[in-house]
Amino acid sequence: MNYKLRVTSYKLLFLFSAFCSFSVLHCSAQTKQFYSIEYSTGTLLGASSNFVNNYSWRGGHFNGQIFLIKNLAVGFRIGFNNYYSNVAPKMYDSGNGFRLYANTYRYIRKAPFQVGVVGHILPNGIVKPYLGLYLGLCYATETVMIQDIQSRKENYGFIFTPELGLFLKFGKNSPAGIKLSAAYNLATNKFSIGGKDFKDLQSLNVNIGLTYMLH
Repeated sequence: MNYKLRVTSYKLLFLFSAFCSFSVLHCSAQTKQFYSIEYSTGTLLGASSNFVNNYSWRGGHFNGQIFLIKNLAVGFRIGFNNYYSNVAPKMYDSGNGFRLYANTYRYIRKAPFQVGVVGHILPNGIVKPYLGLYLGLCYATETVMIQDIQSRKENYGFIFTPELGLFLKFGKNSPAGIKLSAAYNLATNKFSIGGKDFKDLQSLNVNIGLTYMLH
């Protein structure tokens, strides 16, 4: 795991612990629904990280939760992440006398749609930590570009996501707040590109967004 991801994860864990302690002393009315727009960052894991190894700052999600009972909600997540690497220039030989010295650009883009169940520890607090488990479909594309030559694959797979997060209201009676979360994504997307075979698509994402809550 790279340095930036470790620092971000430690900060999120610290905020999660501090806010949970704070929320025990400050409570608000039962929330019935959440809707969030998030900025999403992350890194690929597993074999896919050998194809694109840079940390990604390109992503966004829209998600929501509807409470069934006090501590349990159903949720949905849709969004995208774009992972990108620029490989240093080198000489390529096509084998028929054509040679090209150029950079290689690699992209993996994924767009999941998921539904799941979410458990809330302190649903009435100003700070609302939660744990969610999501399942769904993931559309992905993988691209290699050398100068103006492009190879592109697209595929679909199932995706499983455990997510740990919290909502922080702007005030006791405010309907709006901030959402912080960390999610591990395991998708079954399989693809072959750049002479390599990949059997799945894994990522770890850290997200921050704005939330509107309905009571």
